[in-house]
Amino acid sequence: MESDNFFRKIDAPAIIAHRGYRAIRAENTLSAFKAASNRCDFVELDVGFSKDGVAIVIHDDTLERTTNAQEIAPFKPPYNIADYTYEEISQLDASSWFLATDPFNTIKDGITKKEELESIPIQRVPTLKETLSLLKELNLPVNVEIKDLSNTPFDKVAPKRILEEIKSLDMQNSTIISSFNHSYLKAIKELDSNIEIAALQEHNHPKEIVKHLKDIDTNNYNIDIEICNEVLVKELTAQGINISVFTVNSKKLQEQLFGWGVKAVFTDFL
Repeated sequence: MESDNFFRKIDAPAIIAHRGYRAIRAENTLSAFKAASNRCDFVELDVGFSKDGVAIVIHDDTLERTTNAQEIAPFKPPYNIADYTYEEISQLDASSWFLATDPFNTIKDGITKKEELESIPIQRVPTLKETLSLLKELNLPVNVEIKDLSNTPFDKVAPKRILEEIKSLDMQNSTIISSFNHSYLKAIKELDSNIEIAALQEHNHPKEIVKHLKDIDTNNYNIDIEICNEVLVKELTAQGINISVFTVNSKKLQEQLFGWGVKAVFTDFL
């Protein structure tokens, strides 16, 4: 397994801004990443592809939750991202839903002000390139999660294209690439053995965790809090595995995890 180059540059235990500072800004927008600057050790974002092959930063494989696609022609159910060009997607409002729904009650609780949010220009679904450019400008490291694109035309090409975009901005040394689809991670390592990767896991652990990670050529393991416990953390940490846990919004639980030896936590609150 490659050495943990990425984490050598990060002061562990680390705080990762999950989809940017999404408790006070619309997730995966440039404003969410700007809001996270100087408040975390690095940010996490999700990457999918538009119909015309543009890598875009969005969590879901459909548009209706985080944009106004339901209100705009030519968008129609099931609002799959892969059915629309980036030019079409770029017309959508990707931030007003946050004001309307207050998903974390941060407006209600006075953590973020409605007037401040209204003063921010409407956010669009950003491309990976413009997001990485912003993060480079902010000197903010990033965890790029490749969404599972198994049922799209980009399944075979996603790792190569995403890696090319990262390298085009000379961001490879401040980027770690993760995915629940571990075949993507193997493909990344075959393209560049020096790029840092992390295996994402939820529900159940692989039967032989260390062997599985070794086969992927990583010692970074990003796991759901639901499958995390002290014994596991201590056993894997003793074998040189860097464990990061998602999504942990409780400060008390974060401290407990760090006490066990967890390397980093993904959180919505900074």
